[in-house]
Amino acid sequence: MSRSAAVDFARPVFSFAPGPARRWIALRAALAIGLPLTGLTLAGFPPQHAFLAGLGVFAVLYGAGAPVRRRLRTIPGAGAGLLASLGLGIAAADHPFLAVVLMAVVATVATFLTYALQIGPPAGFFFALDVGIGNLAASHGADARTILGIAAVGVCSAILVGTSDLWFGAHGVEEAAVSSAEELVETYLTASDPSAIAGSRRAASAALNRAWTAVTDGRSEDHFGGRLQRMHSRYAGAVSRSVGGPDEEVTAELALQEAASARQISLGRPRARWSLRQALRWPSEDLLVAVRVLTAGLVAGTVALALDNSHAYWAGAFAVLIVHTGGTRRAQLQRSFQRTIGTAVGLVAFGLVLRLDPGHWALIALVVALQFVVEMLITRNYAAAVVFLTPLALSISAAVTDMELSTIVYDRGVDTVIGVGVALVVVVVSGALGRPELLLRAHARRVVLALDEVLADLAERRTRTPEGMEDHLHHCRQLYVELLASDQVAARTLQDAPTAVAPYREMEQLLAHIGYLVLGATWNPRVRGERERMALARERLGGILDHKVTRTRAAADITAELRSVEEALTGS
Repeated sequence: MSRSAAVDFARPVFSFAPGPARRWIALRAALAIGLPLTGLTLAGFPPQHAFLAGLGVFAVLYGAGAPVRRRLRTIPGAGAGLLASLGLGIAAADHPFLAVVLMAVVATVATFLTYALQIGPPAGFFFALDVGIGNLAASHGADARTILGIAAVGVCSAILVGTSDLWFGAHGVEEAAVSSAEELVETYLTASDPSAIAGSRRAASAALNRAWTAVTDGRSEDHFGGRLQRMHSRYAGAVSRSVGGPDEEVTAELALQEAASARQISLGRPRARWSLRQALRWPSEDLLVAVRVLTAGLVAGTVALALDNSHAYWAGAFAVLIVHTGGTRRAQLQRSFQRTIGTAVGLVAFGLVLRLDPGHWALIALVVALQFVVEMLITRNYAAAVVFLTPLALSISAAVTDMELSTIVYDRGVDTVIGVGVALVVVVVSGALGRPELLLRAHARRVVLALDEVLADLAERRTRTPEGMEDHLHHCRQLYVELLASDQVAARTLQDAPTAVAPYREMEQLLAHIGYLVLGATWNPRVRGERERMALARERLGGILDHKVTRTRAAADITAELRSVEEALTGS
């Protein structure tokens, strides 16, 4: 690696990435941990019991940036999962290897669900952590009812604080997202510097997508729908008028996509059952990430056990933390590097905490403050967040387990090395053994299947009844979501394996053009009624479905079949 490449790789450690404001998320997380710690202490519970509440408070972090109506589902669901994870860990008391296996399995299931349902980080990490902590606490004689009961108090705090804006009828998340979109769209519309137009357009498009997602998740279309629709129409119109202008990325195909998305994105998320069913189709990025989590968690935990490490679950959980969010190989390697640097500095910070020897109330204040800082930093500088996360986790661990502090610090350092090392091996090996072009083709196949449903609706005139139109809108929403996912997967695989993926990327872009062409037709009553044209396009699309996606097939052959589908739709 050249010096410039090394500097570029390490730059995220010393810089702050742009990101949305997280002060309310950080405040909710801090209050959610502070309330039960304070309440249980005042109620007379010993310190090691009071800090068990943190095992349930983790639920407040799931869907933290989503509108409150979505949090009303995700936080209780996460809380129930965390309590179940604790129960499994407790059930495996005095069976450390069984606990490692359970931890890896629980992390895998949680990661798959959060990935497929687009809940996002922290995915399977805290579920894995709860299995390990529950097992360690029960193995050292802690009462199972006490562990679960106090953790349940933490879950209640997470729900109460995590959804507190509901009680005031607030739509803060939606308002912030819509206002940000308005600002960025206006920036794009008024941009005069040719070198800045493309960047401002991409920023506006991403902001509109976030705003629509927030509004539909929050079920607040009545408040923001008209405002967003007008703004999106202005943006799509500006893109259409700029074809052939200074923004070289704007083509007729892109203008078509933006025009179609202005209506499509307002339909919201697809049904959860459909999302899970699609994610379970092998090969898929969802399943690939789940396999990485299972392998990394199991191997890292086993290695730590073989070294007779008292906190073997840390190694497994850290390995999970590196691989559970997916992304490009480079992004995962950077995450490993940042985790190692952050932990090393964090261990020094914890040493300073030990020198201060804080009392119980001071420790509570420290934990609350650290939780706030971690949530403020986590999306902007991961290494810096880990610096504060390490003394936070070690302070809680010291209070809960009552183990020797030197043992805790030593285990944390060793487990970080094991977890990061195993995660790196899993990322590199899975990348070397895998076929990135197959992953791209698999996600493109999901687009084809969704496209087939929409074409079937139009060819068979299913939209003539209210029930048929409702199903058709669901199919359109599914197609739009698959188009977005396919583009993201294609971009990531292209970075990991440019030579193998490049020919298929061209095929994927043609498929996306066809998908948006059909979505545009669904909103045009005249085109929508051209049954014969849609039937012919669907018939030609069937030729692609006749070939198994797991079998090697030249990109040129698939592209040729897609050209015939495009010709059927356009009549050319």
